[in-house]
Amino acid sequence: MKSQDLNQEQKLQIILCGPLPQTEAALLRRGDVEIIRENDNLNLLGGMANGFIDCDMIIVEAPYGHGLYSMTYPVGERKTCPVWMVADPPDEFVWKEINWQLSEVPAKRREDRKKAIAAGPPKHEILLLTDTPQRRSDFSGWMREIYAIWKMTLPPLVAPEDVKAYLREQHELQKEDVPPELVVIAMEGVDSLNIADHIRELYPKTGLIWSCDLNFSLQAFHHQADYFFFLNEASRETLGTGLTRWQYRVEQHKDRGNEQ
Repeated sequence: MKSQDLNQEQKLQIILCGPLPQTEAALLRRGDVEIIRENDNLNLLGGMANGFIDCDMIIVEAPYGHGLYSMTYPVGERKTCPVWMVADPPDEFVWKEINWQLSEVPAKRREDRKKAIAAGPPKHEILLLTDTPQRRSDFSGWMREIYAIWKMTLPPLVAPEDVKAYLREQHELQKEDVPPELVVIAMEGVDSLNIADHIRELYPKTGLIWSCDLNFSLQAFHHQADYFFFLNEASRETLGTGLTRWQYRVEQHKDRGNEQ
C-alpha cells in the first residue's frame, strides 16, 4: 500500500485491481490518494463488503475496455463506491471523469456529516410497517414476547394502520423528524420494496429488519438491512434472530440511526 502524507480524513482511498502502473502514477500525482492493493482480489472485495476495508473508488484493469463505468460496489454498511474498468492509461475522457468523481468526495463527506449531525441520535422507538391487521398483531405480539424473554423493556412501538399515509407525513416532516432506532417491514409484493426504498431515503442508517414474500435479499443487502427473511418463515424465533442481529450491530458499530 502506498500512502501520501495526509491525515485519514483527507485521503481518497482507491483500490487498484491489476498492474495499471501508468494509472497509479497519475493518481498519486494528485497528492491526495492512497492506493490499496492485495494479491487476492476476492479477499480484497470480501473485506470491503464486510466493512474491514473502505474505499472511494475501484479501478479494474480491462485491456480492451476503454473506461466502462457500469457499476457500483458495496463498501461495508455505509456506502457504495464507483467501479471503473479501464485500459492503462485510461483515455482522456475517462481520466477526466475519474478525477471529477474523486474531486467530489470531500464535499460529499462534509454534507453527509452535516446531515447526520442535524438528524441527531435516533429515537428510542421501533417503527413497525405491515400491510394487514393480522400481520401487525403477530409481529407486535412476537416483539413483546421476545423482549419479555430477554427481560428487557420493549421500546415504544409505532405501528400505523395506513403505512403510505404515515410515510408521506414523515417525508413532509423530514427536516425536523428524528429517525427511530429500528424499522421492521413485513409486507407483500413490490409495495414492500417501495417502502424499503422510502425508509432508506428518510433514514439512511437506521436499523432495518425486512420480511417479504418475494426474494429481495439482494436489495436488502444494498439497503444495509440487519436481517431479511421470507414472510412464510415469519415466527417469533425468526423475528428474534433479526432483533438479535440488529442489537449486535448496534453494540459493535455504534453507528445505527443517523449517527456517525
